[in-house]
Amino acid sequence: MNEALAYAGTSFVALLEDRVMVSPGWVGNLLWPFIDDPSVQVAAPRSSTEPGEARERLHFGTEQELSAYVTHSLERRQGEWHEAPVLCGSCLVFTRELLQRIGGFDSTLVKRQLMVADWCLRARQRGGRLVLSDSLYVHSLQPLLESRAKAEHEDMQDGVQAYLAKWGLDHCDVNVEEGILPVPPDVSALPPRPGIMLEKSTAAPVPLVTAVVYSERPLMLTSEEFCESQKRLQGQQSYGNIRWVWIRDSRRDALPEFPVREQDAVIAVQGEGSWLHALENAAALYDSEIIVYLSASADYDSHYVKRIAEAVLHGSADLVVSRADSVIEEPASVQGLPPLIPVKLPLERIAHRSGIVPGRITRQKVSGHGLQLEPQPSLAIGYIGGPPEANILTRRSGGEVRL
Repeated sequence: MNEALAYAGTSFVALLEDRVMVSPGWVGNLLWPFIDDPSVQVAAPRSSTEPGEARERLHFGTEQELSAYVTHSLERRQGEWHEAPVLCGSCLVFTRELLQRIGGFDSTLVKRQLMVADWCLRARQRGGRLVLSDSLYVHSLQPLLESRAKAEHEDMQDGVQAYLAKWGLDHCDVNVEEGILPVPPDVSALPPRPGIMLEKSTAAPVPLVTAVVYSERPLMLTSEEFCESQKRLQGQQSYGNIRWVWIRDSRRDALPEFPVREQDAVIAVQGEGSWLHALENAAALYDSEIIVYLSASADYDSHYVKRIAEAVLHGSADLVVSRADSVIEEPASVQGLPPLIPVKLPLERIAHRSGIVPGRITRQKVSGHGLQLEPQPSLAIGYIGGPPEANILTRRSGGEVRL
């Protein structure tokens, strides 16, 4: 978390736990206290994760019920807020200026609530005011499974003892899950606690891979099943930096749109010819170091994208083919046939470098379902999977490609 905060470049920073449901306009409404009083440095909404009197446990059956409640609350108490001695909930907005002065969160405290509370107390020592919005509410979903909570209990106790010792609160009861969190009566009387330095990672960035997803046959799925299949395809890959691009023929696939991240895209074209043309030119649409083609109906292991992307990145081939679980027609030069016979490769097992048009994409003539690529003659092709001696291909453009 501290490394992510080191990259914050805006005037305000929002910290939101992944199990929190928010309503439209929540960030804008949390900014009112900062406008009302420049000494306000941290603001939080009402929720079930704040300590003491600020703790509210409400129940909603749907997102619409939550939005209706928040709208009603805003109408009655728009702009109202009050000062709080500490905040430790799952939603927080603060100024970048404060972040630069006191640094990041103390990870030795283990538990998120303790780290946030400690950070807020350090903010108070530097003159920052903590406030709670009376008009805004965010809803926190149920915590993780009890079995995991039990496994974390020992580490949690170490964090509690570290928090109590840090703030001179020995022999106090702490139960952050129930909103019981002691704070010093006067933090200004205590010696200033040191800040936590924010440092950006010096590790080399993970190269961006654009995963082009297509379906070579109509998918007989409901909209819910289709969304689940896309989430499953995304979630199973271990590679850390993927832009997902779905290319669909809207004449054939009458499926509704589904939510994507800001960097992802869904491209809908009309007709088979336009669809194949879009697949051939995907590299020209999005800037990334590697393009990987994935079939929505194929099965891939969790390290597939990582493995084939690294083969492209660290090898000398322009285009890499994975042999895994796929019948691949060997190139003519490997079979000992005349080199003018075109190579045809299964599209679902191909990755290539950016900045190139890989070749002509057509349907496989035997099945009529799968797609195949006839690569440009000038491209150097390499293979992964299978025996090492098979991963060599002599091309007319010059020499061997070894992976």
